[in-house]
Amino acid sequence: MNNFVVRGITGFFFVLIIVSAIILGEWYFQLLFGIIAILALNEFYGLFKSSDSKPNISQGLILGTIIYLIGLYSIHEQIITTTLIGIFVLLFPLIGLAELFRSKKTPFQNMGITILGIVYIIIPFILINLMRLNSDNYWPVLSIFILTWSSDTFAYLIGRKIGKHKLFERISPKKSWEGFIGGVVFSVLAGLLIAYFTGDNMTKYAIYGMTIATFGTLGDLVESMLKRSLNIKDSGTILPGHGGLLDRFDAVIYVIPIIYFLETLVFA
Repeated sequence: MNNFVVRGITGFFFVLIIVSAIILGEWYFQLLFGIIAILALNEFYGLFKSSDSKPNISQGLILGTIIYLIGLYSIHEQIITTTLIGIFVLLFPLIGLAELFRSKKTPFQNMGITILGIVYIIIPFILINLMRLNSDNYWPVLSIFILTWSSDTFAYLIGRKIGKHKLFERISPKKSWEGFIGGVVFSVLAGLLIAYFTGDNMTKYAIYGMTIATFGTLGDLVESMLKRSLNIKDSGTILPGHGGLLDRFDAVIYVIPIIYFLETLVFA
């Protein structure tokens, strides 16, 4: 079976599972995105296995799981801000204490990467749960994925067809300005279609389209920068033909906090 067919089959089931969980909501959504968050966090820590930095993987995964579960609890109890502040107050001394007993060469780098993984991955997954559970419908969350996929797909197709000017050659040689602009245009168009069929605010979804295409590209570039600095091609192998979960969620992770802000404070 060639790689194109493998990618197609994997992509189909990936989209089906994600969309189903978003539409079904409640514990389906919480469970699936919790599993994805922890697996992605494990992939993130695994990127550093051949480097001088040695994040505390076991502690990071345990704390990440606890923080995700506490985040879900706090959403239901509507105490999200207080809970998250409390979590971070406890996070630093716990990780610092563990590092004292590890006797590694780069303790502060280890602590920083361990904490970064939790902030980078777990917090966005808590925020997307907050969006899903507090929304009257599933469209704000589903649109994050639809617009991200639209941007990625058309940026790739247009960049491959007419891309000449490199967007950020040092980090991602295949990305072009033409592809990026095409991704933004089609993400905005997809947003307008969502607004039209759902009867929602056209301006809101046009802004979502531009924001998701822009910050999604940034998220992709940042993850590429990390992998390139560590001489790694893919974050994992869990998705045949696509790499790891972090490779598939790098854009979404960057986008979630921005859309959460827009959804709850600007377009509430």
